[in-house]
Amino acid sequence: MKAVNPFTRAGRWYRANLHTHTTTSDGDVPPAEAAELYRKAGYHVLALTDHNRTNDVSGMSRKNFLVVSGIEYHPACPTTDNPHHLVGINVPHGFSFDKPYPDDGNACIRAVRAAGGESFLAHPLWCGHRYEHYAYLKGFLGLEVYNTTCDKIARSAGDADWCHLLDAGRMLGGLAVDDSHRAIDRFGGWTWLRMKSLTVAEVMKALRGGCYYSSTGPTISDFRVRGGKVEVSCSPVEFIYLSALAYRGARRKAEDGKAIRKFSCPVGEDWTYVRAVVVDHRGRKAWTNPIAL
Repeated sequence: MKAVNPFTRAGRWYRANLHTHTTTSDGDVPPAEAAELYRKAGYHVLALTDHNRTNDVSGMSRKNFLVVSGIEYHPACPTTDNPHHLVGINVPHGFSFDKPYPDDGNACIRAVRAAGGESFLAHPLWCGHRYEHYAYLKGFLGLEVYNTTCDKIARSAGDADWCHLLDAGRMLGGLAVDDSHRAIDRFGGWTWLRMKSLTVAEVMKALRGGCYYSSTGPTISDFRVRGGKVEVSCSPVEFIYLSALAYRGARRKAEDGKAIRKFSCPVGEDWTYVRAVVVDHRGRKAWTNPIAL
C-alpha cells in the first residue's frame, strides 16, 4: 500500500461496505435487493463479493450510489487445513479461478490484480489463522480489522493480525466490513473512502492508497503528524489510542461521565509508524490507517 493520508487529501467521505453476499452464493437476498438495502441505509459504495462467483452489476448503480463487482475466493493454506479467505474488488463479471480452492494464494492475488482488481485478507481470526499462516501472502492491500458476521462468534477483530503485519514492516490498511449474509449481519462495520468523485476508478485509487478509515460507529475528523506531534480529532469517545510498534504508543481516557474529542501526543523517537484507534462509551471503534514516520 502506497499510503496517502486521507485527512490531508481533497475530496469528500463516501461510506462503503466492501464484503457482501447474495443469493448468488450463500446470502439471503438477490444482488439487486442487497444493493437497494445498502442504498436506503445511506451507503454510497457496495461491493458484491459472493463466494467463487461474480455478479453482473450493470444497472445497479444509482445517483450517489455505486455498486462494484467483486469476489470472495479461498486459496488453500499450505500450513493448515482451513483455506484462506480473500476478497477481490473490481474484478469483471465472469472472473474465476481454475477451481474453487486453488493451491497458490499468491498466484490468485496476482490474477485479481491482472484483471484490474485488488485483494484484501478476510477475517483471519475466524479462519483460525495465526500470523505464520498468512505471512507468506504478498500483494494484498489490507485486512479486515472488523467483520460484522464474525462478531456473532466473538471473532470480529483483526487488530492483532494488523499489528503483526505492521510490525513486520508491511504498511497495510484496515477495513471494517459486514460480510453480510443475513439481516443480522448488515450495517455493523463500514469503511469511509476519501474520494474526489463516486467512480470505480476513485474507489480503487482510495483502496490502493490507503485513503480511508474504518468504523463501527465513531467518526474521525482529523489525524496527522505535525510539528513532531500526532494529532487526532473525532466524535465524542471514551478512549483515544495511538498504536505504534510493540511496546510503543499512547492513550488518552475521558474522565468518568465525560467524553473526549481530541488527543495530541509527541511522536516517540523509535516509532516507525503510528495509527489511531478511538472507542466510544458503547465500545464501538474507529481505526485510521497507519502513517509512516
